[in-house]
Amino acid sequence: MPARRFSPAPPACYPVAVGAEPQLSLFEGPHLRQVRFERALDRLDLGAAAADAPPEWQPAVAALADVVHDRVPRDPAHLERLVAARRPGWPAAVERAWQRLVGRRLDASGVPAVLDGEPAAAFLLRGGEPERARGSLRRHLRRRPRDAGAWRLFAGFEPVLGAVRCAFHGGPVLPAVDHLVDLLGEDEVEPVERWLLPYAWLAHEIGLEDVRSALEAERRLENAPIPLPGDAAAFAWYLLVARGQRLTSGACGVIEARTHLRDVSRAAFRRYLARVS
Repeated sequence: MPARRFSPAPPACYPVAVGAEPQLSLFEGPHLRQVRFERALDRLDLGAAAADAPPEWQPAVAALADVVHDRVPRDPAHLERLVAARRPGWPAAVERAWQRLVGRRLDASGVPAVLDGEPAAAFLLRGGEPERARGSLRRHLRRRPRDAGAWRLFAGFEPVLGAVRCAFHGGPVLPAVDHLVDLLGEDEVEPVERWLLPYAWLAHEIGLEDVRSALEAERRLENAPIPLPGDAAAFAWYLLVARGQRLTSGACGVIEARTHLRDVSRAAFRRYLARVS
């Protein structure tokens, strides 16, 4: 019985002759160089990858390998060299490896660094390391809790919480909270971006600790707000007090907090009563 043959996807970096046999040998043939190349990139062995890179890209991959083998990776100049080594139009597998390398370099310290406005996690995600990106994002957001762009990335892991915090801190309204936007439309409450926070709690989508963290990030916990109609942050503040949290030494009691909730938004207050009943 003849040996079984496998049919991988056509190599992304090497040309395939028109009319070539679609089944490729597991043990011999020019395609094996492509396999070695991509496997070397997967394990970030840039030296091996350079040896098997497409001829036109060998110098670029070799230059990247030189940077990777630098013995002082924590030196700021190392990151500069890594960024400078990038080449437009190089193979997608090299780009993924470069994204991983930059992401890991930015994530090397306790507080992940930022490059061109993007956190380390953005590079790790593009490089195919989602779990490392998630941990990096959590550490990033502990230091920069108002970073709407980082919360947008976090929505890829926790859709509602990430989307709510993204909007609350000035980012766009993401599709993950379209159902909450519909509730706000029914109640004719706006601006949507700010009201998503309390409505996510009213809809059992986030916890009180998430509401408190959002207000703390915006420095809205220190002083009792004036319960102005339509002020979502004030509603969230009195929501915490109404649920028994003491936010300031002179904070009002639970009954008064409920009255203020009604003053800010009667529609949202009705949903509050339904939530706690």
